[in-house]
Amino acid sequence: MSKRKRVSLSTRLQPYSGTLLAEVVEWLNGHQNDEKNNLIADAVVMAYLPYARASQGVSNTEIERCCWETQNMLDKHGFNLRQSLQVSQQGWHSTVVPTVVSARGTTTQPEKDGKNSPQELEDEDLAPSSLIAGEGEYDDSPFADDEFE
Repeated sequence: MSKRKRVSLSTRLQPYSGTLLAEVVEWLNGHQNDEKNNLIADAVVMAYLPYARASQGVSNTEIERCCWETQNMLDKHGFNLRQSLQVSQQGWHSTVVPTVVSARGTTTQPEKDGKNSPQELEDEDLAPSSLIAGEGEYDDSPFADDEFE
């Protein structure tokens, strides 16, 4: 018998029928409990592990490493999703500008119309804007109408 301590999370989702969350809940309910728990656990780790680590006061280096690892898990999940459902990726155009890592360890972006030097780009916020219309202005979350009580 294992002597490892267990932690517990209890939640109850009761989304309104016809919502995206209801669609996923119905799909999950079609699985055996162990498989359902594993699917939910994997999704929660991919989405929230960096936040959990940050709340524990770990170093910025650890948070950054954790973000890259969870992003890698999400990328693999996306690849497996497309493969299992036989969905091509032909129409996908990333808004992320590729970065170039030099031998000195600095990260630079390619010049945009010759206006920005690599140093100027290092100082800017390089996060791409969202492809989802209205993000940040309204609560357009697919789960906005769902009540979690």
